[in-house]
Amino acid sequence: MKRPTLSRVRRSLLAFSMVEVMAVSAIVTSIPAAQYARARQMAYGVRCVTNLRQIGQMLVMYHMSEGKYPEAVFYPSDAFNDPKSIVRVMEDAGYAVPREMWVCPGAPPELASRGLTFVYNEKFGGRPSLKNPGKAWMLIEVNCVSKSVPPPHPNGYNVLCADGQVITTAQLPADLAQMQQASRPALTAPAAGRLAGLSRRWRGAIAVCSAR
Repeated sequence: MKRPTLSRVRRSLLAFSMVEVMAVSAIVTSIPAAQYARARQMAYGVRCVTNLRQIGQMLVMYHMSEGKYPEAVFYPSDAFNDPKSIVRVMEDAGYAVPREMWVCPGAPPELASRGLTFVYNEKFGGRPSLKNPGKAWMLIEVNCVSKSVPPPHPNGYNVLCADGQVITTAQLPADLAQMQQASRPALTAPAAGRLAGLSRRWRGAIAVCSAR
């Protein structure tokens, strides 16, 4: 069987805008690697799981009440002011959690200041049900967008599934692994070319983060 070519992988990533993926990758890779070492302490991983579980409870309640999964973007340029941010979508629907729960306790300050350190699986937004919600990721730590950034915790990434459970895994879901592969060539280009196709709102967000 033929292996999928890079172009085929890119075409298969219907759930994620490559513009958004490149933008988030530029943000996380602009932070020195040493800044990520703090998050790899075990205590931060445990607290991160606890936070995700509480978010998961609200997500399940949202789904049961609204009859669908939240319609939000992969990663917003502004966690609190973008109406399509998962934070805002949940808050506006009455399923808020303390805002600090949307940030991994061990996240670098440059990421923590953005108010959200998870990406959302927007392909499930608006769906009334999923075939296997226990294996469908809804939130995962933003480090997943780039291979050049280490996993946030000693055992990998904390992942919130659609049924509300939280798992910790060193292996990314297949679609995110493909996303990394598809975005990698673009991310090895010079910074100016890498950001040339990004929208104005994302260029501004990256500039602010890089300046910190």
